[in-house]
Amino acid sequence: MKFELKARRLPALQTIGMLAVVFIFGLIVSGYFFYALGNQKQQQLDRLEQEVLQQQEGLLASELDATVSYIQYMRTRTEQVLKEQSKVFVDQAVTVAESIYAESKDRLSDTEIKTLIRESLRNVRFFDGRGYLFIGDLEGVSILLPTAPHLEGSSLYDNRDDTGHYIMRGLIDAVSNNAQQSGFSRYRWYAPSDQKLMEDKIAYVRLFEPYNWIIGTGDYLYQVENDLKQEVTRRLENFRFGDNGYISVLDLQGNTLANTALTVLSETRGVRDLQRAAIDAIMDTAASGGGIVEYSWFYPDGRGPVVKRSQVKVVPEWGWVLVAGIYPDDLAPMLAEHKAILDAQNADAVRNFVLVLAAGLLLALILALVYSRWLRRIFIRYEQDIAHQRAQLIDNSRQLELSARVFENATEGIMITDASNRILAVNPAFTEITGYSQEEAEGKNPSFMASGSHDERFYEDMWSRLMKTGRWQGEVWNRRKDGVLFPEWLSLNLVREDGEVVNHIATLSDISLSKANEKRLRYLAEYDSLTDLPNRRLLADRVDQAVHIARHNHSHLALLFVDLDRFKNVNDSLGHEVGDRLLCAVAERLTALVDDLVTVSRVGGDEFVILLSDLNHPNDAALVARDIIRHVSQPVELGGHSLTLTPSIGIALYPGDGLNFEMLFRNADAALYHAKAQGRNQYQFFTQQINDDVSRSLVMENALRKGIAEGELRLVYQPQFCMKNMRLRGVEALVRWQHPEQGLVPPDFFIGLAEETGLILELGAWVMYEACLQGQRWRDEGFPDIELAVNVSALQFREELVDQVRRVLEETGFPAENLVIEVTESTLMQGASQAIGILSRLKELGVWVSLDDFGTGYSSLAYLKRFPLDKLKIDKAFISDLPHDADDSAITRAIISLAQSLNLLTVAEGVETTEQLEYLQALGCDLAQGYLLDRPLWPGDMISRFKAEMHRQVLQDKGGC
Repeated sequence: MKFELKARRLPALQTIGMLAVVFIFGLIVSGYFFYALGNQKQQQLDRLEQEVLQQQEGLLASELDATVSYIQYMRTRTEQVLKEQSKVFVDQAVTVAESIYAESKDRLSDTEIKTLIRESLRNVRFFDGRGYLFIGDLEGVSILLPTAPHLEGSSLYDNRDDTGHYIMRGLIDAVSNNAQQSGFSRYRWYAPSDQKLMEDKIAYVRLFEPYNWIIGTGDYLYQVENDLKQEVTRRLENFRFGDNGYISVLDLQGNTLANTALTVLSETRGVRDLQRAAIDAIMDTAASGGGIVEYSWFYPDGRGPVVKRSQVKVVPEWGWVLVAGIYPDDLAPMLAEHKAILDAQNADAVRNFVLVLAAGLLLALILALVYSRWLRRIFIRYEQDIAHQRAQLIDNSRQLELSARVFENATEGIMITDASNRILAVNPAFTEITGYSQEEAEGKNPSFMASGSHDERFYEDMWSRLMKTGRWQGEVWNRRKDGVLFPEWLSLNLVREDGEVVNHIATLSDISLSKANEKRLRYLAEYDSLTDLPNRRLLADRVDQAVHIARHNHSHLALLFVDLDRFKNVNDSLGHEVGDRLLCAVAERLTALVDDLVTVSRVGGDEFVILLSDLNHPNDAALVARDIIRHVSQPVELGGHSLTLTPSIGIALYPGDGLNFEMLFRNADAALYHAKAQGRNQYQFFTQQINDDVSRSLVMENALRKGIAEGELRLVYQPQFCMKNMRLRGVEALVRWQHPEQGLVPPDFFIGLAEETGLILELGAWVMYEACLQGQRWRDEGFPDIELAVNVSALQFREELVDQVRRVLEETGFPAENLVIEVTESTLMQGASQAIGILSRLKELGVWVSLDDFGTGYSSLAYLKRFPLDKLKIDKAFISDLPHDADDSAITRAIISLAQSLNLLTVAEGVETTEQLEYLQALGCDLAQGYLLDRPLWPGDMISRFKAEMHRQVLQDKGGC
């Protein structure tokens, strides 16, 4: 009870004491404040006038400093301005010279052009009439010198200024020592005002290449500086600051260069006396280095005179004295304004003091009341803290209960051991994972579940890391109660008290399922999903291992690259499902042929690669290859179909054909390519010749690609003649490759290469466009209309061909009825139904369609009747032995007769003898081409052929063809 009574009285006693202290302190502070405020006001009034005056003087100094900075800036620009202006005038002069040269070079002599240029520039003036253009050559001879025309034609190469500098040589060096062939040169020369005194001069020169002339101009630095002085003076005359502020400029002799007030004052004796007195005062101040000066002068509007206070500053570089001043009228308003501000500040200070004092007293009262209440609440809060601690203990017990529930219901196994690593507790998930109950595990060391898969070093490392970092996690193999080994993900944590380990907490989860998934993913990454054979990735790994072993044992190994011939026909005709089943059957046969130590892999599509390691002799690889060919070639029964495929095999040997997987794989592929080129259904060993052929083919492919892009292709034109009257009926466009190093490359080589690499599409598009463009040029030049035949390869013959032909005809303007599209018989038979549609659309455009190489392919009369054709072209193979070969004669006669029955024109190619020509005429062949009639001609030679043909048609008329 006594303690509570004191707590209630203490706040009241504290409040009374605080109020008494604050009241006494407030009286003392108030008396001192009003005494100090009166003294401060008087001192501020005294300082105010001086501060305003210093402020204005500072503003004057700032204005003068800014003006001096501007003058210094303009002075530093002297050389830059001269260079910029000189360059502009010289560039204009060179442009004029280049224009005169360009317009006159084809109609006037060089002497006349030089005179015209020189006289056009002679009277050009600038820089207020003192600037002119001069011309010299690289030998130092003066071409144009308007100020001394008597020196024109003489050498100035050795002229020097008063420093010994060679003037003309410096100008020559300025254009000779840089890539721009232009530059600046500094030298000294006689000033216009004094022909005995030399001044610094800068010239800009530029080379006029047609005549190796140096065209230039320049000016004296002091002249440009004088121009800048005049510009600065004009700007200062118009500059104002404040109501009456301006800047006057005098020279060091006291002459006025700029003064605004003088422009409104009358020229009287009184004004002159005041001006002289003011100038004397200003010049005295300037002589002592500048500063503040007072003198009588007028306002800018003529009022006055009044006492003016001015700042004087000397600009020694230009010999100028700058003056900026203030008037009494400028200071009075500012003093009044500052005094009013001071009075307002004092009134605010008194008011603020009263408010602060009142607020302080009020705040002291409030604090006293708050303080008394605070003391009262201390004991109440103490009782509340005790109640809070009691509630926190209850909450902690609930948290422990919750942790126990988590321990019991966790999906991961949890195991707690003591400092000696003896099991204290395990949760139900632990029992579910390991099979051991709480009773069976309690008191034991966790090592009783060890699987024996880890050595002592593994556990030593685990405990070392655990003791250092306080935690460890990783994959561990343990043994369940039933003896089954299983992988688990184990996390270990230490519990320490005062630095000592008191418990180990382990959480573990069964990762058997994830390990199985990982194994499945690894299998999918390394094996072919269709055939279950190793894929290229696993093959590469095994080859690298086999190479390492072979290198160590000095043994051999082989890589057999197997490809199924014409497998695409199976997919196209029977579908991919049958194709996949066929691949699986081939995979089974290949696997059955070799033992378990041989790797059979599928690397893509219908391609298999077999790794033979530890070979005794390279012939062993050949024996395996022959077995593969024999067994794979056996018929396969699939879905009612008996399918027979033949393999082609390329063989590369280690170490002769490669030292790593990539080299062996690439060379085996090259050997496979060679096996297919030799007729398929065989094996070929890799040889250096194969590698050279492949490399040469690759080089030529890149060269052809570059040749197409850089315009190395050319077209020649094989004339076609009407057999009835031997008139020129048309031409066949034939492509030639003008290789920059190998010369003219035969088309038999690069056409096949273009078809193999797909470049035939780009090549064929270029041939069609260029041929039609050339045909239209001949028509525009007035030559007779002729047919223009363009060959189309099998790769080009697709739906896009019609749009391509239409676009070419539109862009070149060549008439459709003059264009003949030549396609081979084998091309049409690859997809006869689609070919009929494409040919029909071509016919709708109005072009002719010719069947090339007729009789060498399928020669299907049924399709021949359905194809919308205009011409049959008899292959050279049937023409070369006419008329002596009976078989060729019979075939040729039959083809011509068949064409006549179908209303088709016939074209015989390769006619090289008169006997062949007469025989074909007798059979009724319509058109012929060959070396007997004319060789393939370049476009320029075709013009001569056209002219000869036009002349012959004038002399004879034997009817049309």
